[in-house]
Amino acid sequence: MSYTNVHVNISENQQQKLKHAVDTKSPVSIRLGYEDLCGSDVLALVNSLVNRMTKAYRHGKGITIKMSNRQVVHNMKIECWIFGFLAGLAAKALPLLAKTVLPTLATGALSGVRSALEQKLTNNAMGNGLYLKKAQT
Repeated sequence: MSYTNVHVNISENQQQKLKHAVDTKSPVSIRLGYEDLCGSDVLALVNSLVNRMTKAYRHGKGITIKMSNRQVVHNMKIECWIFGFLAGLAAKALPLLAKTVLPTLATGALSGVRSALEQKLTNNAMGNGLYLKKAQT
């Protein structure tokens, strides 16, 4: 089968539906309104679906996309889906990082700023150079 990457808008519910289809290895149907036919999400679709989407877009209508299990699995191989998957992992990992790693990093950064300020204040108070008193003759 030949696939074409198409940019569409996919809602959170539709993304969950796609993930569920991948997990259960089952076909899926997604309804895209006219305003969803252009967007930032990428789907790999067979040419017959691309032709139906083009026709629906020209007529100002939406379309229901029916994807087989094979098509759903192929979509998981698309690079953009990998980034979405990584973003999902990051969303789960961020709360853990916020509680453990980030406070430590913030403490280190603040102590570095404090050291720089102390050194700056010390240099301003004491001067940056060597002062020699002029001998009186």
